[in-house]
Amino acid sequence: MAKTDISADAARDDGQQPSDDVLAQINKRLTLNLLIQGAAAHTFLTAHHLVADELEAIRPGLTRLYDRAAVSMHLNYFIGDITLLYGLPSWFWNRTNQPEHPFHRHPLLARHGRELWKAAKRHLLSRGWKKRIVGIPLLHLVQMMWLVFRVSRIERSHRQKLAEIAKRATSLIWGIDQERLVAELTGDVAFGNLREPRTMIGRITRSAAIGYGGVVRREGRFYVVGKSWYFPLVVHELTKGTAELVCLHGLNTLDDETYEAAIDEADQLEYENWLLQAGPEAWRRLLAVLPPGRQLPEMLMHIARLEPDELERIMSAAITDPPAAREMLAA
Repeated sequence: MAKTDISADAARDDGQQPSDDVLAQINKRLTLNLLIQGAAAHTFLTAHHLVADELEAIRPGLTRLYDRAAVSMHLNYFIGDITLLYGLPSWFWNRTNQPEHPFHRHPLLARHGRELWKAAKRHLLSRGWKKRIVGIPLLHLVQMMWLVFRVSRIERSHRQKLAEIAKRATSLIWGIDQERLVAELTGDVAFGNLREPRTMIGRITRSAAIGYGGVVRREGRFYVVGKSWYFPLVVHELTKGTAELVCLHGLNTLDDETYEAAIDEADQLEYENWLLQAGPEAWRRLLAVLPPGRQLPEMLMHIARLEPDELERIMSAAITDPPAAREMLAA
């Protein structure tokens, strides 16, 4: 079984270590990426219920099919064939205290990454058990392929309509104008200036990607783009792009050099696999302590604007001391 070359992932191209100020911004960006990926994964599991009537009008039982397929597809990051490429999650998360680990210098992930990964796995297995999703690795893979085949067959003649429904679901969750969303069910998912992966595993991941989401600028205006093979993943990518757009408020005060250093180090494609394992639980714990009556994008924007140490304190409290996190966020 292949294991991630974590020393190669962590190494900087110039062989030099960043300054403390730059490292703080790298860690802040990694924390925001954790939340972005967590929000996208959480939405991936639930968004189809918001538009169930429209989905059922396309095909009765489609909502339940998406319910099962989404759990199975995300569980693939924990027990599926993705582990053949990246290695066992337990091997990765049990080593965060070692200096060569890519998250060793990230206090939040170094201390709580293993807890978040384990809790996210338990959540998926529990959710899957209720929906008759197999939690045994090889049997899970067979079932997942069967579910994905059924989804693909149904969606084939409804791609444009499903893309519009994906935009409505994202708009309902985030309050973003549908005119600023670009959604497409397609096999041609790449767009924009893709960052070059640093490792062979990253290059394989990019070549095998079935979805991309992000922010593009057109005629002086920002748009969110989500492209994927399947409807639930289009919503996933639109959420990822929308959360990214909100989190840009936390980076726009950095000078160009610091911004580029933070993005270059934190936005590595190789990290996405691990952030999709720990991120959903981090996102759910943050949602549990948000003040009532406040809009989700507004709260995420304020969180993104925090100084790195403040952001770390709030997220650590959300994991270990929710009442304290509620007081911090209320303030």
